[in-house]
Amino acid sequence: MEIISEVKKKKNYACDIEIYPYLRDHLVEGKVVLPAVEALIVMAGIVKKNYPQMNIKCLRNAVFSRFLAIEPDARFQPVLVDLEDSDNGGVTASLLTTLKSKKGNISREIAHAKVSFYQSGSEEFCNPPFSAVNKLKGDCISIPSATVYRDLIPFGKSYQNIIGDLSVSPEGALAYISGGDNEADEDLLGSPFPLDAAMHTACVWGQRFAGIVPFPVGFKKRIIYQKTEKKKEYLGRIMPVGVTNESLIFDAWIYKDDVLYESVSGIIMKDVTNGRMKPPEWIRIVNSE
Repeated sequence: MEIISEVKKKKNYACDIEIYPYLRDHLVEGKVVLPAVEALIVMAGIVKKNYPQMNIKCLRNAVFSRFLAIEPDARFQPVLVDLEDSDNGGVTASLLTTLKSKKGNISREIAHAKVSFYQSGSEEFCNPPFSAVNKLKGDCISIPSATVYRDLIPFGKSYQNIIGDLSVSPEGALAYISGGDNEADEDLLGSPFPLDAAMHTACVWGQRFAGIVPFPVGFKKRIIYQKTEKKKEYLGRIMPVGVTNESLIFDAWIYKDDVLYESVSGIIMKDVTNGRMKPPEWIRIVNSE
């Protein structure tokens, strides 16, 4: 008898993202857009609700394919989350919105983010010791956080979570970062603000050494060992592991004291504005040619 494998079926769930005031501090080219870290929380919530046994602390193959813009007067943002069983007991979630034609008789789905959740996977990570990540080698500069958020990453107060000075060298970037505050969900994946701030440090590195303003478009793997919390301080370190004309790739670690809270490998950063956003001249390593 011929055995036909069962086709994996997608399950579709509609939900509304409540647009709290703090989310309006996340601006790209003058528009409020949903942060990647918040998209991960939305997808994690749907996975946990429908797969309560799932340990959602291992995230793989994240893709942030398109900004989700928030309308100025919106109190809720309707989205769809597709769930599909993955290999090895995982679940893949996709965050979508529906775009209707002007006449309203045709609609299509637009993908904004995607990630897979797995039961385990932390044993595959080979993390460096704390002593190797809490300092930078090479020609290093320090940039006050006030300057970072005035000149390099002009987000509102809720997303200004680099504390004190940011240190940047060819080897990477290092800064104390805040767990933030406001109404953000910290129960599922921890506070979204430390990882967001760590990606800010990668953005600054890209402005200095690549001459672009890069945004995260995905990552290979994120392991949450302990959940970060709001109103607490952490140490964030990023290290470049791949630089091409198309993208920058970083690994990142978030510590509290010498305890590792998160590891993220293969963070992909790109200029998604086609050069419309440019770093100021003072931050760039200028080519003498």
